Amino acid sequence: MGTFAQAANFVSMHQSAHRIALSLGSGSVYTFDTKVGFKEQYAPTGVTGCAIGFGTGGCAFPGGGSLSLPEFTGFQMQNKEFKIFIPAGTRSFLFSGYAAQSTQSAFVLRYGKEPTRVAPLSGAEYQDAQTGERIDSSFTRLVNEDVDHFVVHDGGGTLRFVGGQLDANRSSTDQGKWLYVRQLSGSGLYDYQGALDVDMPKYAAGYAKISWTTSPFPDPVDAASPTTPTTPTTPTTPTTPTTPTTPTIPTVPTTPTTAGSVTTNVVSTTGQPLKLDITLTQTTADVAASDKTSVWIAARIPANGLFFTTDVWFFRKVDSWVQLGLPNPETVAYSSQIANAATLKFTPTMDLTADDLRAFNVEIYFGFKNSNGSFVNKGKIW
Repeated sequence: MGTFAQAANFVSMHQSAHRIALSLGSGSVYTFDTKVGFKEQYAPTGVTGCAIGFGTGGCAFPGGGSLSLPEFTGFQMQNKEFKIFIPAGTRSFLFSGYAAQSTQSAFVLRYGKEPTRVAPLSGAEYQDAQTGERIDSSFTRLVNEDVDHFVVHDGGGTLRFVGGQLDANRSSTDQGKWLYVRQLSGSGLYDYQGALDVDMPKYAAGYAKISWTTSPFPDPVDAASPTTPTTPTTPTTPTTPTTPTTPTIPTVPTTPTTAGSVTTNVVSTTGQPLKLDITLTQTTADVAASDKTSVWIAARIPANGLFFTTDVWFFRKVDSWVQLGLPNPETVAYSSQIANAATLKFTPTMDLTADDLRAFNVEIYFGFKNSNGSFVNKGKIW
């Protein structure tokens, strides 16, 4: 594998045209605007339609106090070095991309400065990054640890870069800084998406203090933006987390583990209800450790400023959507206590089309628990 990086050239993702949902007009058809540059894409006030970062009651996404990096379906990430601005007031950050199935890719990330690593990972380093992955706490580690962080592709479609809260007390970043991402090996991403949950007054105060580039579509300058008035002693380091972040599917207890590999393909046609082909592949040791397994398929509707003021979870059973009404996750499993095997396939139908689901930024998650009690959260699969 060759080295991608030559002279550092981190291209701003905000210099790509983001498709931003406008306020809902008459009827139920959403319209979109295309904006370039962080200044226009995420202005807290004064933008046409959606006021990004502030719930207006009329945004398809993000709404409800979160920012969004809208998904680029079919977008090819041509540059192997790119950067994303994380504004002051950010409480949590989720970022993922999509790459071809059954491939390997490696990335190095660093918050506030360019990463030092330029060489591809060795086989042992790649394996260490894969088995040691802790996405649900990766945001706080990026902010608080001034070191390179590695992210690798497990062969499925989704590649999760960053997730989690800054800490369990809903603290937020004091300064706006860039997150730098360098691809070390593998084929380019073909689209990406992400979201930031913000403390809105702190975000607006930080936005007002940003020093902008002089380009026609301004971004924040590379240096850290000033601290906001909510931190009068001007500390430059974010709050140290006091407790670990909660799992992505909070209603099911999790045990940190990376067992199993999940691949997902869309098998429905355009305009038909979304149908997924999900394959769970396990090692011989995984299967030998447990003769039974249960599987969960969940849909997360993020807080969106419409009907949902907080994240809402629905669980897919074979013939219906349900919510967890009793403290027993097995009651909402897609398949409960089935015979374990090296390869298990599931083909859930989601009842709604992909466009209907994307209108509310719905995400589909997958997890499974073996009869030995260990739960494996594979995170977002669509």
